[in-house]
Amino acid sequence: MSAEEKRSSAAYPAGSERHLGPFVTQLIERGKDAKMHLRTSRRFRRGLSDIPLDRKGRIKQKIGELSLLFSIRPDLLSWWIGTLFMIGSALFVAGSVMQLYLSEYFSSYIGNLTYFIGSLFFTSAAYGQFLQAINANIALIPDIRKKQKSWRWWARGLRSPGFLSAAAQFIGTILFNFNTFDAMHNFHSPAGEHLFVWVPNMAGSVLFLVSSFFAWIEIYRDDYVKRFISVTWWVVWFNIVGSVLFQLSALYGYINPFTGAVPDGSLSIALTLWGAICFYFGAHLSNVELREVKKAKVS
Repeated sequence: MSAEEKRSSAAYPAGSERHLGPFVTQLIERGKDAKMHLRTSRRFRRGLSDIPLDRKGRIKQKIGELSLLFSIRPDLLSWWIGTLFMIGSALFVAGSVMQLYLSEYFSSYIGNLTYFIGSLFFTSAAYGQFLQAINANIALIPDIRKKQKSWRWWARGLRSPGFLSAAAQFIGTILFNFNTFDAMHNFHSPAGEHLFVWVPNMAGSVLFLVSSFFAWIEIYRDDYVKRFISVTWWVVWFNIVGSVLFQLSALYGYINPFTGAVPDGSLSIALTLWGAICFYFGAHLSNVELREVKKAKVS
């Protein structure tokens, strides 16, 4: 029996929590049907149902297998988050294609404007994700065992990897707003372009990597997330690869503050293109993941 199979067959004791370091990733709770259910950080945050367990405390059904079907659920906040990320990613793809292959038809200003509009969709989605992480935070144990009567706008949730992932991505998207907005303007010195265009790009890319790391931490010990099979696995890894490509794009797009020279501008744009494609598929599959939700509700 492989290590993964042994881990999948391990029983969950009633009333237990699972941690990865200081982070709460799973809870075992008794449902209204008096049976034990597994509640994971990502599923709870996304509005997905708890996972039923058998009498021995083991997962007794297959969940979230890979499918390329679409999901249209405008009644769910999670669906709007995924859709806004898809639109933002598509605009980043369009801006990159304009600058790489259609520069004779579109000016650099139009390409950068397209990036900026895309970044606004990114920020809108990230803000929804941030609020979602606050209002469905598995680390706030007393609050998740009762229905909240009011919408939370802020909460401390440092023990939740989902909260840290959402917070890092939200700040990163704001930095991309500054980066793409400033890129539409001409600066009188390389130092200004370095400070107002490249620095927020680099910082935002680093925060996207941080966000991807905590998103991976959130599912690392989830037994139902099967490599290359589960929708959730693909969502997380598309976002990880996209974040890495954005980071490489920032490195190759480094603007020398003294000369204004860039290591490889074309490669930087190409990496942005492929990173945006990864983010698009990650967002698309995050909506596919919502096919498990049966009842219309705001997650």
